[in-house]
Amino acid sequence: MKRSLCLLAGLLTLSLLPAGAADEKTYPAKNPVMKFELPAKWTSEVDSADGSISISSDDEDERISVNFVELPLGASLDAFKELVPEMIKELKDPKEIEPAKEQISDGLTGYTTGYIGVYEGHQAMMIMILFKGGEKRSILGTVVMMEPATMPKEQTAKFDAFMNSLHGIGK
Repeated sequence: MKRSLCLLAGLLTLSLLPAGAADEKTYPAKNPVMKFELPAKWTSEVDSADGSISISSDDEDERISVNFVELPLGASLDAFKELVPEMIKELKDPKEIEPAKEQISDGLTGYTTGYIGVYEGHQAMMIMILFKGGEKRSILGTVVMMEPATMPKEQTAKFDAFMNSLHGIGK
C-alpha cells in the first residue's frame, strides 16, 4: 500500500510539471565544457561545419539570440580584449556598458563585457563571453538582445533563467 501511494504521488507530481519544461543541453558535443537549460519553446541549432550552436528565443521576432563557438585558444583577459573589437563591428555606435572583466561562477571561469548600440536598425544590447575550456581551448559566446527596453517580462524571465543555468561541467 505504501509503495502504491508513493507511485501515485510521483505520477501526480509529474502531471503538475509544465509541458514546456526547459531542456538541459551541453556544449560542445565532444568533450563538453558547459551545460545549460534551453528555455521552453526556445530553439537551438548546431552548425555541422564548425560545431557552433545558435539559440533563439520563441518570440515572433526572435529578439534574443545566443551563439557559442569553440576556439582553439586559451582564454585570458588579454585574448578576450583582442576579440571584442571584431565582435562589436556588427553594432552601429557601440557604447560599452560593462568593461571586460573576469567572472567565476558555477564551475565556469571566463571573461565578459557588454555593449549597447544599433543592430539591424534596432536598439540592441550585446554581451560577449569567453569561457575557459582548457589550456588551448575556449568557448566564445555572443548574446544579442533586440530592443531590451521593451522586452516582454516573460522573455526577460526566460533569458535570466537561461543565463543562470550556465554551469561548468566538472572534470
